[in-house]
Amino acid sequence: MLSSACQDTIRAAVWLSTKPAGEFHRIQVISDALDLPFPFLAKSLQKLVHANILISQRGATGGVTLAREASEITLLSIIEAVDGTTFFDACVLGIGDCEAEKPCALHAQWDIWRQEMLEMYSAMRLSDITDDVTLRKVKRI
Repeated sequence: MLSSACQDTIRAAVWLSTKPAGEFHRIQVISDALDLPFPFLAKSLQKLVHANILISQRGATGGVTLAREASEITLLSIIEAVDGTTFFDACVLGIGDCEAEKPCALHAQWDIWRQEMLEMYSAMRLSDITDDVTLRKVKRI
């Protein structure tokens, strides 16, 4: 349901959240570590900079880092920065004039699912994902 750019950006944000706070990382390093195409990742991470989720710094010691603690960054804020809100506003069947007065066949159910997803993405913090990834790594050892 999320674009591949959004999924990749979430993966990069999780990767950054496992690094020390305030430490800048070159996008090429992130791209290589996650095996993601550099040009697309750079464009997506720039959207997070504009949304004040990341801070970027130029120069030899430059790169990107989280703008605030991972516990303060919701998944919804990342999704909105990369994909916008169209997914949550649009008809699930792609019907342009789908609304309460002229609903599509899935309109009522989609309203329920959409609200559940909005609540889930709003409640889920980047730190929740990072903690889960860290826990899974520990369990493998």
